[in-house]
Amino acid sequence: MLLTGVLAYPFQLSAVTVLVQTSLGNFEIELFESEAPETVDNFLKYIEDGSFTDSFVDRSVTGFVIQGGQFTYTNDILGDIPEKTTILNEFGRPNTRGTISMAKLAGNPDSATSSWFINLADNSSLDSENGGYTVFGEVLGNGLEVIDAIAS
Repeated sequence: MLLTGVLAYPFQLSAVTVLVQTSLGNFEIELFESEAPETVDNFLKYIEDGSFTDSFVDRSVTGFVIQGGQFTYTNDILGDIPEKTTILNEFGRPNTRGTISMAKLAGNPDSATSSWFINLADNSSLDSENGGYTVFGEVLGNGLEVIDAIAS
């Protein structure tokens, strides 16, 4: 399942949204800029510099998460997404179905870089592990249908 690109983010009212294009359909994510400003800024930098173009979901755990933001696949070549500096953990919202959060290293709450995951279920256990996993956005509309298709 390839992510064919993440497009520039349009402003809708005061919310920042991104459009994710995949081979199984497109979906939008509303970013929680006021609740997780450093995390949103970090995510947008990866979008703006093209790092997520031709990236793909590299992990899918049934009933838990799909994860991406680590690898690309272009012209039959697997590549790593170059990591920028780590960001501070901004945990505040629960990891509920359809939210997007930052992945990080075990035992280091402030180690998130490029990897993200979308919750396929309500994952409240993630709210108390490793300082809590920062939720920085949510899949909009019928986007969960696309997420479920990717997960399957």
